[in-house]
Amino acid sequence: MNKLSKQQNLVSITKILPNTTSKEINTYNAYITEKRLKDFSTKEDLLLMNSLIVRWATYVGIATPDGTEINMLANFIKEHFLNFNAYDIKECINLIANQTLETDAEHYGKLSPIYISKVLRAYQEHKNTIIFKVRDSIQKLKEAEIVPISDKERISNFKQLLAIAKNENLQGLTYVDAGDSLYNFIKYNKLISITNELRDEAMDYGNKLYLAQKKKKVTETVIKNESFKKVADMQFEKADIIRKYAREFVVNRFLLNLDLADILQKINMEMLKY
Repeated sequence: MNKLSKQQNLVSITKILPNTTSKEINTYNAYITEKRLKDFSTKEDLLLMNSLIVRWATYVGIATPDGTEINMLANFIKEHFLNFNAYDIKECINLIANQTLETDAEHYGKLSPIYISKVLRAYQEHKNTIIFKVRDSIQKLKEAEIVPISDKERISNFKQLLAIAKNENLQGLTYVDAGDSLYNFIKYNKLISITNELRDEAMDYGNKLYLAQKKKKVTETVIKNESFKKVADMQFEKADIIRKYAREFVVNRFLLNLDLADILQKINMEMLKY
């Protein structure tokens, strides 16, 4: 997709945002689609930067810098405001000319790096406020468009998950309970008795898998000559990792004795409110 079509799509989305002006939309769209100053490298880019500096001087009513000064200022802006784009510079100049940008910067009759830096930093704060505002509005709009999943669909999805888990268990595989979904279901509905014996078995299983995983990580680290930071992080997270494996042990013990056909007939929304 080319830049023009991307920008048109963005505009079509943000036009319907509440409490958002067209100017804010343009600033956000430019932030998403326009070429950054750090990527300016062509002759056309240089001419554009030079023309913006000349415009700046003209709009605030001071003498136009000579060629050497223009190049120096262009390089200064590119180096210190590398994530800006041409639209940002134009909009900043307009705000300065209209005296609507909050800044105490004074040019004293000359475009200097200090003056430009103060103005562009003030614009950066102004721009950040707009970006966060528009992004938040887009997110809220997307959330409002999300259709809540129906009870029937949720029950159906969970039944499919349970069938997949039971099938893996029957094949002799260890079912990995992502997000502890099945464990929380089992615990909430008291579908297995967590005896001291089962708890000890689960923790012993978790500890053995932790040690095996740590040994594997150490071996990989040595072979790849990498930092041992990941291994150290595992030690820091040891208790959580062991408990996670212990919960999966309980889930797989439950699946081993599960009558799938029977539980699929019984599942209802009350059972999924964990």
